[in-house]
Amino acid sequence: MSEVFYRKWRPKTFGELVGQEVATQTLRRAIALGRVSHAYLFCGPRGTGKTSAARILAKAANCLAPDGGEPDNACALCVATNEGRSLDLVEIDAASNRGIDDIRNLSDKIHFTPNESRYRVYIIDEVHMLTEPAFNALLKTLEEPPGHAIFILATTEAHKVPLTIVSRCQRYDFRRISADDVTAKLAELCVAEQVEHDDEALMLIARAAGGSLRDAENLLEQAVVSYNGVLNGASLRDMLEMGGDEHALRLVEHVASGNVKDGLALIDQFTRDGSDLRHLLAGVVEHLRGAMLLSAVGEAPLGFSEETTDRLKAVAGGAPLEKLVAALKSFGKADLRRDAFSPLPLELALVESCTAPAPRPGSRAACPGDGRARAAEATRAPAAVLAASAGAPCAAAETRAAPVRAHRRAARGRELAGVQKHGPGRETGNPVAGGGALPAPRRRDLQPGRAAARLQGAGHTGRRHHAEIRSQLSHGTHRAGAWQSRQPQ
Repeated sequence: MSEVFYRKWRPKTFGELVGQEVATQTLRRAIALGRVSHAYLFCGPRGTGKTSAARILAKAANCLAPDGGEPDNACALCVATNEGRSLDLVEIDAASNRGIDDIRNLSDKIHFTPNESRYRVYIIDEVHMLTEPAFNALLKTLEEPPGHAIFILATTEAHKVPLTIVSRCQRYDFRRISADDVTAKLAELCVAEQVEHDDEALMLIARAAGGSLRDAENLLEQAVVSYNGVLNGASLRDMLEMGGDEHALRLVEHVASGNVKDGLALIDQFTRDGSDLRHLLAGVVEHLRGAMLLSAVGEAPLGFSEETTDRLKAVAGGAPLEKLVAALKSFGKADLRRDAFSPLPLELALVESCTAPAPRPGSRAACPGDGRARAAEATRAPAAVLAASAGAPCAAAETRAAPVRAHRRAARGRELAGVQKHGPGRETGNPVAGGGALPAPRRRDLQPGRAAARLQGAGHTGRRHHAEIRSQLSHGTHRAGAWQSRQPQ
């Protein structure tokens, strides 16, 4: 059985690691100065060289003749490590050995001295999969290990590792590898494997890999097998299902020009062809991002061909930046996870991007009756418009004022009822007769539903008592002094 590319061409020295110069420089100097730590934590996305760096570090720490911090790969210990038969390199998969019993077994064996090397190195891959009791059992061993033990923890999800573990390790963050570095590495592999290729094919593989060199090497091997060692852009587009890039670019051009009809026709034709709408959506978002960056910055490394970059520059020059941002948000919110075969999310995003007006920077949405908005617009709005807007109160302001007016009317009804019962001058809260202030509105009086009910009842009561008072005054039966003589002293 042939060996796959990512295992065949696995880095054997720190210098062969791609895109991790910061981490490799520190590790190389630590080996050269003899200042190797007892615990390391390598974290970062998949396929960025964490496990490879751990093996190189284990090899360099035990190398009989290291060269500037690099293993020589010629001594017996380095050869044994490269061939996978070293007894002093223990690799543990924490995804399948995640319990407390596994860690206890490790803690019991760690005190045994190495067989033939200076250090016994324990590489715990996917360490975030350990259970909480397992982490607690590992804590003491990790804090004070024997002098001959080195721990190297590797994980893709560092936030799941307890801080008590992280604080006892030297942490190294491995970043995603840039498309240019991936393309350069793939070109070296093609030369070593005698594969004919063009730059566009390798660039497409690097884009599809998403910063993972291992994924890129797997895709390269698949392409070599599929096309018999001859790679070009057209064949890679078919294999990677990137044939929708042209459709995505045309759709972006329709969005920039506001051409809804042709955009909907393009989406419909793409759906009828049975192509994956998720690839079209990803392509549209990627090209819209490129147009946005070109519009905002002018020049940006996008990873597209020269022809595609020129077309994106035309899109960026023909549409305002606000419209590109709004379109990017619309397509970014399109969700194809529930139904990957329905073009409706794409169609809605297209129509919304083409028809919705671009928001003005710094504008504030306000209702016509908002006094602050009218004051802000006073310098640029005609007087006739302001006069017309002054008589059209905002619905929100009307809703807020209704409970207050209802309370005032209810209080007026209570005033009239107090005049009928006690006469003027009593301390009934009547500001006209007694000089007092209106009572403070209660919370329930300010609720729209209660305020409407109280308004209706208070209105009828007030009108009834007012009519009675007028009737008494007309017949002379209502006298201001009559009720005063009957009041208790």
